[in-house]
Amino acid sequence: MKILLVAPPKKGLYGSEKFPPIGLGYLATALKKVDCTVDIKDCLILEWNVSRLLDYIVDTSPQLVGVTLFSQAFTSVHEILRGVKAINPKIVTVVGGPHPTSMAEKVLEQLPEADFAVNGEGELTISQLIRKLRGECIAYRDILGLIWRERGKCFFNLKHEHEHLDDFGMPEWDLINPNLYNKKSVNIEAKACVIHTSRGCPFSCRFCVRLGKKLRHRSIENIYAEMKYLEFHYDINIFYLGDEGFPINKKFVKDFCRFMIEKNDGYRFLAACGLRLNALDEEMLELMRRANFHRQFGVGIESCVPRVRNELMNKALSQEEMMKGLELLNKYGFKPAGNFIIGYPGETKEEMKENLRIALRLPLWAAAFTPFMPLPGSDETKTLIEQGEISPNFDFTQINLDAVLYAPKGMSPRDVDIMRKKAVLLFNIRPRILFRVHIHPKRFVWAVMKLLRIFMPQKLLPQDLRKKVIS
Repeated sequence: MKILLVAPPKKGLYGSEKFPPIGLGYLATALKKVDCTVDIKDCLILEWNVSRLLDYIVDTSPQLVGVTLFSQAFTSVHEILRGVKAINPKIVTVVGGPHPTSMAEKVLEQLPEADFAVNGEGELTISQLIRKLRGECIAYRDILGLIWRERGKCFFNLKHEHEHLDDFGMPEWDLINPNLYNKKSVNIEAKACVIHTSRGCPFSCRFCVRLGKKLRHRSIENIYAEMKYLEFHYDINIFYLGDEGFPINKKFVKDFCRFMIEKNDGYRFLAACGLRLNALDEEMLELMRRANFHRQFGVGIESCVPRVRNELMNKALSQEEMMKGLELLNKYGFKPAGNFIIGYPGETKEEMKENLRIALRLPLWAAAFTPFMPLPGSDETKTLIEQGEISPNFDFTQINLDAVLYAPKGMSPRDVDIMRKKAVLLFNIRPRILFRVHIHPKRFVWAVMKLLRIFMPQKLLPQDLRKKVIS
């Protein structure tokens, strides 16, 4: 069976989303095991619009087209699916990713041109679906994580979280070519590549959407084999560990570091999703330093106000843990960059001001202040819909890191936007922060565009750089 897997064009600040489609790479590996011919096209890195992708589909005639669906790419994906069915109604169409997983009960109603969707991890789902399409006696209700239609009704099976990640092998890197990303993306330096070491998250932050609840790690030997493959074939020696689960289990981090120290390959590492401040200790940080980890990474503080962070967000991070974690990171020469959410549901104006006052005193090397994003499927979004604060038909395509799509009671979106601008300005104009900024050509361009998007009147910016502030 000839299959095309697609990472579609999606909105967002230029360059901020140009990461290799690792999930599609794993699907390609699974599909090859069931004797499929697989192709991957990332429209963002190739700079393809929907029309160019559809031309490619006409030229190559795949029998199945699978598309990754993030909420902000919904419009593009819908256009792709309509185009595919216009080319040939017999082409099977499948969508997977965060949006279908968080909207499992609605996604096929939203996308009538999609034949199937995937709820959660897709390797076993897509393999079983291929067997079903080939005529094997498998019921749709028995296919793990499948979303399907029957007699005009939509059904979805529960997610499956596979225990042994080594079973999936490694992504089909030959179909992705990581060197495209370290040449074109502002986020990835030369000779670097993003890899994943784990899946799932055991925490229950209300603002987040988890594709898996149980934390599972690949074996370190399996991860190392992928690194050696990437080094041999693509001259990669810097690895961005892009999964949120990597730093959660201290024992795993320590074992990983000891393994890499012993191998002494000269590799460098970056904890791309940051560290949890209450999931580290001195031994772990010393080992990370010896294992050649990049010194700067994000830490999820979210709010410096305990009531907001723990009672509203369910972050499970005490004030003592926050301060101790930052102290340890600085002691061992690391450079934490704080991540903060502005305008969280239930937050007051005074708490927003207090958050900024404390943030300015923390030993941080950088900070990001992001408006609250009502992600589809998160506990917080479900509550907001139940309470009538946002519509059940909320336009999730507007979600991005700069969009102000919600304001707590007693505030307007403009109030949140002004507070966010104030936080960005006051944090970054301090001399000790300005002098620490590393002027890298890629980062400089990205930073300038980001500042323009935050501070410049939107009507003066190109359409795709404008942010959204609801009225």
